[in-house]
Amino acid sequence: MEAQNWDQEWQGLEPEQPRSGRCGCWLGALILLLALSGACIGTGYFAWRQLDLPIDPGSVLVPPTVAPFNTAPAVDSDIIGTPGSEQAGTRPALAPTVTLASGTVQAPAVASEEVEAVRLSGPPAIDGILSDWADLPTYESAYQVFSDASWDGSDDVRAAWRLGWDADNFYIAVQVADDVHVQTEQGNTIFKGDGVSIQLDTQLENDYGPRLSPDDFQINLSPGDFGANPPAAFRFRADNSGNLVDMVGHGIQVAALPSTTGYALEAAIPWSNLGINPQPGLQMGIALNVNDNDTPETAVQEVMKSQVASRRFGDPTSWGTIVLRNAE
Repeated sequence: MEAQNWDQEWQGLEPEQPRSGRCGCWLGALILLLALSGACIGTGYFAWRQLDLPIDPGSVLVPPTVAPFNTAPAVDSDIIGTPGSEQAGTRPALAPTVTLASGTVQAPAVASEEVEAVRLSGPPAIDGILSDWADLPTYESAYQVFSDASWDGSDDVRAAWRLGWDADNFYIAVQVADDVHVQTEQGNTIFKGDGVSIQLDTQLENDYGPRLSPDDFQINLSPGDFGANPPAAFRFRADNSGNLVDMVGHGIQVAALPSTTGYALEAAIPWSNLGINPQPGLQMGIALNVNDNDTPETAVQEVMKSQVASRRFGDPTSWGTIVLRNAE
């Protein structure tokens, strides 16, 4: 709405000369009042347009959006074959607000794209007790790489990993700090509760772009709920189309125990499940991820952290690397 031109509006409508000066004063005052009102309306409208003020939709407050962690296209979740919850665009990592339990993992954990698995002199007991891992390097999943829309913003999960191997198995020991434990799932949906996942690219030389291929695997490990729902594992493998598919049946051993700040988990993954003949110096791609669900009696992958800040679900070139080495 523009300010009206009162000279044009009143053109041809000028009143006859009033019989008394009193009427003329009143009429002049009225004209002046109308002119000032029009000017104020025009000025206010112009200022409103300049500020581009939003219309208040019922006084509902909308929280500010956070810039995405990366701008890669969205991808399917850790359950493959149907669209799922994990997407590439996420909030940036936040500072940790919890402390890992002391005692079983004394060495400081580091976030690193390059990790090592140490050859073990004998197979560890897969029982959830991590005391026999004390001398190995520790790696932390410190970078938030995914968050669901239902996430409330709390940053309350951390994971410290130790990795070993022998001729038969790839061994995992992980200590997780998490203030609320939720795991209701079994099978290929265990990623929707508290647990961890290992993504492995077993043939780095065959990677020609940011897509999955048959040499890429994902192992999801669940601690269960420390009650009726036992610890579990599930294995996926990529197909020629770049999709992960269920690999029914495996020989993975997994055990977990609760701790005062979360839980400890151990697993033995047979190399035969990955099609690998292990040798010292073997290098593979890897992403060490921890999932968090803080909403009781739900199945939602709310937050994921990884040891690699660049990690994207369907892009092995964004993962870190692991080297198999002999013990010193």
